[in-house]
Amino acid sequence: MSLTTMQARDIGAWPKNVALARSTGRGWRHIHAQHVAVEPWTGTLDPVGNPCLGYCVNRPAQIRRRIGRGGPAESSTLRPRQFHLIPAHDESEWQRRGRSEMLAMHLDQGLIDDTARRMWSASVSRVELEVPLGTADPLLEQLALAILEMMREAPDPSASLYVDELVHAMVVRLVRSYTAQGRSSRAGPDSALPERADLGRVRDLVEARLAEDLSLETLADAIGASPRSLSRAVLQHWGTTVHQYVLSRRLERAKTMLRATDHTITSIALDTGFSSQSHLATAFRKLTGVTPKAFRLGGR
Repeated sequence: MSLTTMQARDIGAWPKNVALARSTGRGWRHIHAQHVAVEPWTGTLDPVGNPCLGYCVNRPAQIRRRIGRGGPAESSTLRPRQFHLIPAHDESEWQRRGRSEMLAMHLDQGLIDDTARRMWSASVSRVELEVPLGTADPLLEQLALAILEMMREAPDPSASLYVDELVHAMVVRLVRSYTAQGRSSRAGPDSALPERADLGRVRDLVEARLAEDLSLETLADAIGASPRSLSRAVLQHWGTTVHQYVLSRRLERAKTMLRATDHTITSIALDTGFSSQSHLATAFRKLTGVTPKAFRLGGR
């Protein structure tokens, strides 16, 4: 699910709030993220069907939250490096005192449900995340900060696969630790990692479809694995992330075509999965220290 079809709140557009960075237009799947300077606010939020995980970037704020009509109210000082959650399916009442910067991450409920089914049972229909106000979680924090870093950089179409891996890791953590099923389950997810033969099929698929917009789900589905288990297996056996592996193969294909063909650099970029000549040039220079044009001239 892309963020063009995913229901989310535009928190950065609320009165007096300022959106410092957005994921909009970056081609990210399963997440709609905003880095927002948030002002004091009181009000009721209707559910949008996808939960919003909030991470306090700086400065504390006093938060009072009530989930569901007639539910108990809870109050806490939300401090930097702590999380809270706007639920996916329940109305929630909020009172915020204090100005702070927040990373607001709407996550795809469909991905959350699918992850739970993979981990426990195909009969799981829908899971609800339960993240207490002021939750500190070092693993979630690492993932959130990586997403924030990507939003602060210039848009990079090749980053979507990397963000896929971050989001899947985040969802696995949330389902394992912040759902009723996760707390009651003794079984860990994805205990059986893909074998080397399975990764060979992944390698073949990548080589055959380098020009396409490969997603983590596409590669995982090809071998009947979960996206998270594929990421873990690639790291274990190949010592890299799925995103970095695909990027390296695209660059190697581009180097071969630059040496062996007279195709234009724009054509080579599109044939190897880059969105434009400039996109290829940026990635190429980062790897080799030279531009595609200089590499071609130096090899002849």
